[in-house]
Amino acid sequence: MLLLSSCGFFEPAVGAAKPTSATVPSDPSNPSVPTTPSEAPEPDNTVVITAVGDIMVHYPQLIAQKTGEGTYDFTDNFIFIKDIIKESDLSFANLETTILASKKPSTYPRFNSPPELLDAIKETGFDIISTINNHTMDTGKAGVLATLDELEERNLTAFGTYRSKNDAKYLVRTVKNIKIGMAAFTCGYFNSSGPYINNIPTEGIGNQLNIIDTTSVDSSFEKIRVQIEKMKSDGCEFITLVLHWGTEYQKEPNSYQKKLAQKLIDEGVDLILGSHPHLVQSMEFVESTDGKHEGLVAYSMGNFLSNQRFEILEIKGTETGMVARVTLEKDEKGNVEIRKAEYVPTWISLTGVEEDADYKILPIGDDFKETAEKYEADEKAIKESLEWLKAAMKDEKVMLYGK
Repeated sequence: MLLLSSCGFFEPAVGAAKPTSATVPSDPSNPSVPTTPSEAPEPDNTVVITAVGDIMVHYPQLIAQKTGEGTYDFTDNFIFIKDIIKESDLSFANLETTILASKKPSTYPRFNSPPELLDAIKETGFDIISTINNHTMDTGKAGVLATLDELEERNLTAFGTYRSKNDAKYLVRTVKNIKIGMAAFTCGYFNSSGPYINNIPTEGIGNQLNIIDTTSVDSSFEKIRVQIEKMKSDGCEFITLVLHWGTEYQKEPNSYQKKLAQKLIDEGVDLILGSHPHLVQSMEFVESTDGKHEGLVAYSMGNFLSNQRFEILEIKGTETGMVARVTLEKDEKGNVEIRKAEYVPTWISLTGVEEDADYKILPIGDDFKETAEKYEADEKAIKESLEWLKAAMKDEKVMLYGK
């Protein structure tokens, strides 16, 4: 049994990746948002949500971020993007690795990253972390539970994996008087011995993991619907799902994603945030079948941090990601709706090799030349990433941030 290929094909020997021609500013201690000037603060009846896709650490990244014997620092990877994350009221990320400090760090095919990665994620401004994806079981049951411990220690909220089968399988967070329900799921397989993730058995903790069926839209919908109903019963006014789904390295959502998204919107889901394909796919509004409800679906937000690159994979778009930025508004009658849907294109800059390699997540503004100049980055690569994002966004109501 196989679950969607597992984020592989990119573990070269140290230094094997050819460096791009991009560089970063000589003074990274003074980063700023490169998109647009700061906007006026949002009023108290609005909530800004940001979300990003896959955060992964491959072997060359481990070498680059090592600071000493068994110590690492990832904060510099995020310095140019963190202002965009910090200005939001609620921010999501997909942690596509385990954090088991008692075991040495490892990468493909079984990911286990240093705890310092979470320090950087916390410093960047993220607060809700999805821990359910096709690498959740990479270090077994011990890794699942240790990851939850490490997140809790840093006051980062995890969802999708749980310590007990009796734990609520969703979150409720009230932000500026808007009650938001949230749940995260990944695709997996089921047989008589229980669920599998990425061909790894779940070691008796399958009922502590939010797993849906890779092949059955109806089965997946019914499992998610149980949590939707509980969120509604809890009085949630806005329902968000983070789904690890789709086919790796595909630019378009597959039929499973589209069918499941439609059924979830019909059920009243307001926002779906997708990951796993490692390429950005469309973000678009989807109307319910009865025409009475509209939800926003980001089918895939792509890679936020990884070593997946064209010179390794020969697949375009793996260095490109996005920050989905969604503004909610509550009107005088108490109705909550999406007032604005935006995206911030991102590109993972890499210079140097081995211990001198330098990874930076660069936000891209509408003027790719200005962005390239600001970061002394490869203008051609920046332009291609911007064009990729614009081509993926087919809904005219989904806007480039700052436009």
